[in-house]
Amino acid sequence: MRTITIIQARTSSSRLPAKALLKVGGYPSAILAALRAANRGHTTLLATSNDLSDDILAEQARSHGLAVFRGPLKDVLARYYLASINLPEDGAVIRLTADNVLPDGDFVDELAHAFASSDTDYLSTDSLECGLPYGLGGEVFSVAALRNAHHQATLPEDREHVGPWIRRNCSSVVYCPRRSDDSDYSYLRCTIDDQEDYGRIVRLFDQAADPVEMGWQNLLQKLSRLPGEARFGIPFRMGAGRAHSLMTLGTAQLGMDYGVVNDCGQPSTEQAIAIVHQAIAHGVTSLDTASSYGAAEEVLGRALRGSWGSRAHIITKLDLSGLGETAGENEVRAAVDGGVRKSCERLGLERLAVLLVHRWCDHHAWNGAAWRRLLELREEGKIGTLGASVYGPEEAIEALQDRTIGHLQVPYNVLDWRWEAGGVNRAVLRRPDVVVHARSALLQGILASPAVRWPAVELFDAAECVRALHRFARELGRESVTDLCLAYVRSAPWVTSAVVGCETMKQLDENLRLFATRSLSLSQCEQLRQGLPHPPEMLLNPSKWKTAHEHSAVR
Repeated sequence: MRTITIIQARTSSSRLPAKALLKVGGYPSAILAALRAANRGHTTLLATSNDLSDDILAEQARSHGLAVFRGPLKDVLARYYLASINLPEDGAVIRLTADNVLPDGDFVDELAHAFASSDTDYLSTDSLECGLPYGLGGEVFSVAALRNAHHQATLPEDREHVGPWIRRNCSSVVYCPRRSDDSDYSYLRCTIDDQEDYGRIVRLFDQAADPVEMGWQNLLQKLSRLPGEARFGIPFRMGAGRAHSLMTLGTAQLGMDYGVVNDCGQPSTEQAIAIVHQAIAHGVTSLDTASSYGAAEEVLGRALRGSWGSRAHIITKLDLSGLGETAGENEVRAAVDGGVRKSCERLGLERLAVLLVHRWCDHHAWNGAAWRRLLELREEGKIGTLGASVYGPEEAIEALQDRTIGHLQVPYNVLDWRWEAGGVNRAVLRRPDVVVHARSALLQGILASPAVRWPAVELFDAAECVRALHRFARELGRESVTDLCLAYVRSAPWVTSAVVGCETMKQLDENLRLFATRSLSLSQCEQLRQGLPHPPEMLLNPSKWKTAHEHSAVR
């Protein structure tokens, strides 16, 4: 099988201008990527554009002995098609990108052999599934599949990214390259997308005896020990066709003074941004917020500038509490449009990945006008997934019966017996297309606090409950009640991710560390359900607490 490695590169990148020409290990980064891919003798082609902006890049590549092809700037699919025009139908193309400089000839050779024996049209690596850093990967497809894609693909993303049309329409397989160890490095990052990424790669190749020949596995080990980088990543779970970190960062505390046991108050904007970045660096893929969480959306908008915005997606909530019960359809539609527009502006987005109604009753209020408008906005591409934040099992069951719901957020913790008793866990398993996030894992922090800080609830002994929580933490080998509570929620098979907030970097670091520990077994979870007291809903629903610390961001 004739095989060619084609590396796409251009100079007109927006986040990091001319990154293809920035030096790494003494070479322009795109040139280093191509030389590394060719270091075992594989036929390699640097495919850049025929735009004047890429003249210097093409000249640099040729001066280093690389073959160059120039084609359309924006239609990368056409560029690959034209670059491989002389290959036979049964040939294969290995696609790499010039902003990922770790793949080398050994990596390319392994992909080529895996594809040849796969009996498939398309083979790719997957960072999360394979435990590889983002930026250490590639894809292989048959020339026949590439030509079909070129002739039939019409969507802009299909023309720009080459592989999506082939993945959707041809046989495909994920391949995980062999490594010297089975550690999970998927939380790490080795692409070049912005200035921070570039600095990381420069440090990675610093003092390398031969940047072109240094093996990808040696670079991977060095990357995992690089000063200033995260030392571990939190696990993930598949849901609705994509990977979700088991921890979702809640941001109510980053936008307002929130929580009945919050002794630290709202962090500064700089501290909040650092918290967001630290969470993402350890593998957090989702950030939970709402328009009613004070300045939280603005904080996230600032935190996710540059490449940070591509590393996690935001779940936000639409607050329609200002609408009266008798509001007309035009008024409701205007409120929905205004809420979506303001969230986009604050978050710095053109499209909301996930939008929830903050109250389930808004789903069917006003004769369904709000939900109809949200469905229209989804069809227009302004919203990706629609969902709801619910407060009880009855609402959850009702929401799961609506096939337009793709995301559900529920309050769930070690004391909350209602969800299994109400059959919500079984209902969720019948809707594998729905992502479920569980908030209130620590019930606004009171579960990890002394009984004197719990809200007063008639006929419920908080002190006895605290003693029971500590007893179970010891018996089940957990380091603390916090550890026990977080392990319980993330052990539920019907929960995709647990939403956990923090006020300080110290709290975040503890939460991240605890999420990387072992989960509870199903029998241990059942032991807790049977052995802990079943409190009344008055305790399980913070909106009913008799406290001076109530906020609109009820968790």
